[in-house]
Amino acid sequence: MKHSKFITAFFAIVLFINFSKAQEKIKQENSVLWKVEHADLNEPSYLFGTLHIMCENDFKIPEKVIKTLQNVDALVLEVNLSDPKEMQELQESMSNPKKISDEISVEKYNELNELVTKVTGVDLKNFDSYGLSVLNSILISKMLPCTTFKYLENEITLLATQSEKPIFSLEKVSEQIEIIKNAYPTEFALEQLMLFDSYKKDFNDAILFYNKEEITKTVNLISKEQYMDENATKIMQIDRNKSWVKKMPVMMKERSNLFAIGAAHLVNDYGIIHLLREKGYTVTPVF
Repeated sequence: MKHSKFITAFFAIVLFINFSKAQEKIKQENSVLWKVEHADLNEPSYLFGTLHIMCENDFKIPEKVIKTLQNVDALVLEVNLSDPKEMQELQESMSNPKKISDEISVEKYNELNELVTKVTGVDLKNFDSYGLSVLNSILISKMLPCTTFKYLENEITLLATQSEKPIFSLEKVSEQIEIIKNAYPTEFALEQLMLFDSYKKDFNDAILFYNKEEITKTVNLISKEQYMDENATKIMQIDRNKSWVKKMPVMMKERSNLFAIGAAHLVNDYGIIHLLREKGYTVTPVF
């Protein structure tokens, strides 16, 4: 694929910005790592709330997460891009995007061109054939004060591979592509691109809080209503969380897992932590 270098960036960034607009209704302890226990389980499993992309100099996987990965039987991601078939599916889905100029009005195109030129120093026509999704990944990466990035899913996948741990997923790439498409129709996706300046500040502040494991502040920063409407919240968060908590008990009964999923999926009254507790699981922070 011509723009294959943006593939991982696209998925990481889309996952990163798809945080719920709902505020915390349940008091949540602060930790990126959570232990999941139940009388039916031979061994505990763990939840690792991730922040998908950051500058290389800011990036770190907590030692407690690395040790946990070494002790569990498997790593579980939202999607498993280490699977060649899944990567091929993603490449094919992005190989012939609609031109940006074919998707939006001339007026909106000119507004977007002004933003893109300001941020990248390059006219939008240079990105026209990339499509809105890849342009989104390019603009989001420009929010970071660096040119070298780390993608958490890539790094933890590498650690799992080095430790010879099998890697599973909660969703297929094809499912996630459809979810994103339904949650972010063209008009709303364009609105998100135009929030560049506002999101840039929240994006970088969230990284600072995340590295201090202040997960509630991290999520609240990026969960402002302007970043996600009710449709996106339902599709990206509520429905997926409900689907995942149906799959996770089966996976946990088969083996001990480290579930590495976006931090925003963990918190609030429809987050994974609360939903698992409602099912009778004991979910406690690991400090």
